[in-house]
This record gives sequence, structure tokens and C-alpha cells, in this order.
Amino acid sequence: MIFIKNLIKDIGVRRLFTIDELTINPNDKLALIGNNGVGKTSLLKIIAGLDKDYEGSLEVKESISYIGEEDIISSEIYGLAGLKVDEQLSPGEEQRLNLTILLNRKESFLLVDEPTSHLDLDQQEVLAKTLIEREKGYILISHDRNFINQSCDRLVELIDGKLEIYNGNYSFYLEERLRRRKFAQKEYDNYLAEKKHLEGVETYLEGQRARIRTAPKRMGNSEARLHKMGGQGNKRKMDNQIKSVRSRLERLEVKERPKAESEILLLMPEEERIHSKILIRSESLNKSFGNKVLFNKAEFEIKNGSKTALIGPNGSGKTTLLKMIIQGEGIWLHPNLKIGYYSQLEETINTEKSILNNILTSSIYDQTLTRIVLARLAFKEDDVHKKVEVLSDGERAKVKLAKILTSNFNFLIFDEPTNYLDLRAIEALEELLEAYDRSFIFVSHDVNFINKIATNLLIIEDKKLKAFEGNFQEYKNRKNNPIKADEDSYMIDFRLSSINSRLTMDISKEERESLEEEYKELIRLKKK
Repeated sequence: MIFIKNLIKDIGVRRLFTIDELTINPNDKLALIGNNGVGKTSLLKIIAGLDKDYEGSLEVKESISYIGEEDIISSEIYGLAGLKVDEQLSPGEEQRLNLTILLNRKESFLLVDEPTSHLDLDQQEVLAKTLIEREKGYILISHDRNFINQSCDRLVELIDGKLEIYNGNYSFYLEERLRRRKFAQKEYDNYLAEKKHLEGVETYLEGQRARIRTAPKRMGNSEARLHKMGGQGNKRKMDNQIKSVRSRLERLEVKERPKAESEILLLMPEEERIHSKILIRSESLNKSFGNKVLFNKAEFEIKNGSKTALIGPNGSGKTTLLKMIIQGEGIWLHPNLKIGYYSQLEETINTEKSILNNILTSSIYDQTLTRIVLARLAFKEDDVHKKVEVLSDGERAKVKLAKILTSNFNFLIFDEPTNYLDLRAIEALEELLEAYDRSFIFVSHDVNFINKIATNLLIIEDKKLKAFEGNFQEYKNRKNNPIKADEDSYMIDFRLSSINSRLTMDISKEERESLEEEYKELIRLKKK
């Protein structure tokens, strides 16, 4: 068991977080989430005993294991990780080694920080299965929502220096967060209604009180005195009523208005649009490095309006393909294509200028919409005037994303755009990309991100490029349900036969052209 009570962590004069109370059971499989910089890693280090600089009570009755504790690694561990002791390790291999060390400690409660870094989709699934099947529990920090869903049954969020607990996975967290937002809106609406009602009552009573003071003009002195004496009693009653209403107004618990986000559409000026159906194409793509062949007579095309996820195992050539597209190496590019490449934007960010100045120098939108984009990425109000040089890596990544999304590009290339982003920033990026009306291709290991954004997949498999219309979940469903695939193939054949019959008839030019286009598309689907 792990018991935390009144735990306070400060960094200099800044209070990082205060945790009133938290109990973690030995078999809890818990995700720790929160924006970058809120103190997630600091909390893990406190629990691991690596950070003693805090106030409050921490009681750990478990054997704890945390990546980075062990300096000497046995050859047995290298063997379990499928690695050799003396070989130079890539970032992915180093992560695999660290995870092997950790998972080998079967009796320990694990503390795991970003376990899916440098792992491809297959490796992530294996890791999630290994974690969820282990008897002992763990706390993990991850920005990968799909991984959290697969491996965690409880979630805690560090937000505004406090800890909020959700007894479920990330999907439950999203539903519960929405429910809490709706509840907050309802509370605010009730607060406004009650405030308006009490203020109305106060105004009415004050009006009634004012009438009591004045005697009729034609009343004699003695009558006026009698009227005044009667009025005094009524006045006191009215004063008490007004005082009571004002007291209720003062006691009324003020509710903050939930922040409503403005609608956003990132549209390209009509005169700069490309109307061609195909933007990028290669009919025989080859690429090798020495004896390592990445692509051998591969073919692919990227359609106008598509949002394509490029997927494949680590080392299969994803980043290489992106760079080949940029350089037009063995690939046809539409002559009017203006490509924006996320990874190249480092040089376009002037660290001595403010966030807003950096974006406005290239934005095709007015300042209002540009600032809405920045606000979505958590740069609000005076934040936009911060100089880039004072920003963290995660914040700089968001500035670069804002720059590429607002610039005069008509095709974007993203290589791991969610790296360095916290979960809220990833959700914001999804919203911005859904509002983006141009085509793009991206590499990501975030399954939720792919499923939310992608309209198409480009899959690297056996040195070839295979196209699929749909997202990753739809692709998996198709692979796991060959009967459905056979049914689809049957329906395609049936439709092809119908089109052939129709084309032999005397039909209009417009219908013939439409049927010929559909025929070509069905043939392409059949080849998948």
C-alpha cells in the first residue's frame, strides 16, 4: 500500500501541487495524467524515494521499482530484451532494455514514465498486454490514450495543483469530465437565475419602501403625523425584507462561468486551392541504404482532401518516405503544391520574438483567428506575448504547430506531431486538424490520434506501400474479419458487373464518365 496525506511540493516560490489524500493499493493499475509541467514526474520521484524535498506524509509499504535506478545491467537482461551487451543502442532499443529491467521485477510495484516512447504500434500492444497481465500494480505516466485504455483501470489527474480521481480508464475519464462540465454549466445557469431573481426582488422592495415615505400632498399635519407613524412600521418591515434579500445575495455561492470555446475553421483562400484529384504519386518507388532495402517498386498516391496516416514498424522507412516526398525523390508532386514540414520549422521560430509575433509573420488569418488557434493550444491572453526563449520543449512544439497550421501551405507533413504534447494539447491539435481543410500526411504511434484524424492509411509492408481508406480501427476490423472482407469483395464484383452492363447501353456522356470513374475506384479497392 502507498499512503499520501497533505503532501506539498514546492519548486522555489512556486507551489507545484498539494495532495490532500491518496491511497494506492498493491494491485492498482493507475495512470497519472496532466499538462506538461504540473509535476507528474516529480510525484513519481517522491514515491520512489528519489526526492525528499517535500512537506507532508508519505508511507510506502511496497517494494518500488523505477526506471533509472539500476546502473549495472546483467547480460541476462540484455538477452531477455533481445540485445547484445556491447552493441550501440538506438533510442527504441534503449527503451526496450529499460522496460525489460522493470518488467523483470515481478514482485515490485512499478513507476513507469512514458513507457511507449520510441515503441511502434505492435510493441505498444505487447507492452500493454504484459502490464495488464502482471499481478502487481503500477503507476504510469503516458500521453497515449489508447495505451492508457489498454493498461489502466484507474486514473488520477494533476490539475490546478490538485489531484482529481477517476475510477476508470481514459474513456471513462472523458465521459466523466464531460459530465462534470455539464454539471458546472447547470450550476452556473442556476446561480445566474437565482441572482437575477433576488436582484429583482430587491429592486421591487426598494420601490415599495420609497412609496411608504411620502404622505399625500393634501393631507393635514396631524393626519400626516399619523400616516408617518403607520409608515414607520411598514418601513421597518420593508427594511428587514430588503436586508434579508441582500443577505441571501451575499451568501449566494458565486459560480464561475465555464469557458466556452469559439468555433474554428482553418480555410484556404479559394483562389489558392488545388482542384486536382491527385496531389502526390509514385508508380515505382525504390530506396535503400547499403544492403538495407526500404522500398522496392512500391507504388502509392495521395488524393486531394485526404488526411493520411503513414504506419509501419520502426525502421521500415516512415521518416525516409516523408523526406522523399519533400524532395520529390522518385515521386511526382503536383506543381502547385506548397509543402509545410513540421520537423523543419525549428529554424523559422525566432526565439527572441514573442509567440504571437512569430505566428503573425506567416499567418494567412487575421489576428483574431490566429489568437483563437493559439488559445486552443493553451496560449491565452498575455501568454501570447511571452518570448519563445523562455518556453519549454512542449510549449515550443505547440508554437511550431500553430505556425504550420496558420501558414500559406496547401499540404502538410507531420512526423510525430504529438511528441512533447500533453493530453489536453493532443486533444486541441485533433480539433485544429479536424477544422483544417487541406490535405496532410502524418506519422504517429498514437492510435487514438490516428483513429480521430485519419481518413486514409498508407501502410509500409514488405517493402511495399499498401493503401487503405479508413482509420486504424477500421483497418484492424477488416484484418480481423476476413468474412466481411470476402463479402465486400463479392459486393465489388457485383457492382463491377452492373457497371459493365450499363456501359454497353446508350447512356449520356455524363453518366458514362461517372460510371467509368466508379469502375476505376472499384478496381483499386479490389486490389487492396
